[in-house]
Amino acid sequence: MVFDLATNAEERQVRFIQEWGGNIKRGKQVAFQKWLQANEPKLAKVHPKGSVYLGTFATIFSTEKHAGAVRTFVELDSYGAMDKAAAAAKDQSSEYGKLIQELTEFFDTSNDADWSNGLHKAVVDATVWDTK
Repeated sequence: MVFDLATNAEERQVRFIQEWGGNIKRGKQVAFQKWLQANEPKLAKVHPKGSVYLGTFATIFSTEKHAGAVRTFVELDSYGAMDKAAAAAKDQSSEYGKLIQELTEFFDTSNDADWSNGLHKAVVDATVWDTK
């Protein structure tokens, strides 16, 4: 939280969690785990400003039938942070761009592959209203 001197109030940034899910290509699961063990610290360090790499997780159970067995989660401080990350991922000369390219090469991207993508906003930051 940041203290706002003008209003004598605490001000915090909006929080989002972006989720990408999918399946790892057959025969690449062990290589994927080894890649993550070697590269997760680097990936976390080079994430663009406004985003924090939370990790890549194996889904142990879920009601989602086709969302994929692996999910990557990133915390964002704004909608604009998604744009920054997308632009940075396109830059193949950057460490971030190279790591994202390597990471995604493990995923099954065939037309019939399971996948998911979600953006989750903290309830305390969301616009809500009571329904009748």
